[in-house]
Amino acid sequence: MIDPFAPEALEDPYSLYETLRSDAPVHRLNDTELWMVSRYSDLAEAAAKPEIFSSHISAVIYAGQGPTPAVLQADPDAIGEVDVLATADPPDHTLQRKLMNRTFVPARIADREADVRAFVDARLNEALAAGHVEWMSALAVPLPVTIIGTILGMPSGDLDDLTRWADAGVDLLSGVASPERMMECWQEMTGFLAYLRARLEAPSPGSVTEEIAAAVQRGDLNEREGVSLLLQLVIAGSESTASLIGSAARLLADQPAVQKELREDVSRIPVFLEEVLRLESPFRGHFRIVTQDTTLGGVSIPAGSRVMLLWGSANRDGEAFPSPESLDLDRPHPKAHVGFGSGIHFCLGAPLARMEARITLERLLARTTSFGTSPDAPTPRHVPSLFVRRLEALHLKLDPA
Repeated sequence: MIDPFAPEALEDPYSLYETLRSDAPVHRLNDTELWMVSRYSDLAEAAAKPEIFSSHISAVIYAGQGPTPAVLQADPDAIGEVDVLATADPPDHTLQRKLMNRTFVPARIADREADVRAFVDARLNEALAAGHVEWMSALAVPLPVTIIGTILGMPSGDLDDLTRWADAGVDLLSGVASPERMMECWQEMTGFLAYLRARLEAPSPGSVTEEIAAAVQRGDLNEREGVSLLLQLVIAGSESTASLIGSAARLLADQPAVQKELREDVSRIPVFLEEVLRLESPFRGHFRIVTQDTTLGGVSIPAGSRVMLLWGSANRDGEAFPSPESLDLDRPHPKAHVGFGSGIHFCLGAPLARMEARITLERLLARTTSFGTSPDAPTPRHVPSLFVRRLEALHLKLDPA
């Protein structure tokens, strides 16, 4: 029996992924309607066929009794959210993607580099004075929320609320939240959408929110689509980057030789970050709905089935990546991973996430002679989730330069 909800699998899913790849790469989970796809080639094929593997999410998968998951049917009308971007299909997705691509053009991202550097240095000032830091709460989590909030024109005083709302959105899809927590998350999402609706009605001048509001006024989007776009930008724009920055710091803390190499040659940082994305994919997987009877990896899947594309497994597939468990800064195609997804739903904010993580590591390495996990701190653990892979906490000991 495969149990992706088992605590040991949630903390370290890679042995489970290896079993799936070798024994059942397209696996129906315990006679349910959920299929798990674990092999790189199969994921790439499914991601390239949005007309068959639809991104519309109409339900939340969560742990039931034992290893058999349950399905909670969602009612978008209950909270006013609709499918956009990551949960939309063409032609709606095509238009939305075109509208949002201008948000993440290189020039706009470059304009934020100074903000990122200033934020990181301010947090490092405090951490270096103390000689230690809880990396996730001090930097990895608040940095991306601050930057995406600035891009969207959200008031700086609202950033704590944005973080709370983003966490609730992630917990809602975790698959392991208690019924009480899921109810809290639904209530948080209702409040979040009301907040975003108000921001859309009175956007900050020059912000991305103002551009989305203009698209609503032109009729390119309806109001619910505009609000849902803002919601996705906040949640996805903060979660993937927080995960990347946390995983990157932990890998460097655990591998002093790599830390030394990057400190001596910062031009290697971007390649290192691609390996972090491959080894510790920020999103473990995304769901698809099968629109017609089909075959994937030689397995027949009936229409109406739910398929989970396991990015974290595909990125450790030995058929795609030699020595997949090893961090290798000399891989011939460092961006061949699917840590940011694949196909038409490749992560819109990937360039922004890469920039934020690169600058964070540049400043951390420049301002320390070494750093490692605090010897008296508990072993770092991940947020329990079938959906994301992010450290709950990471205590670091810092030696200032």
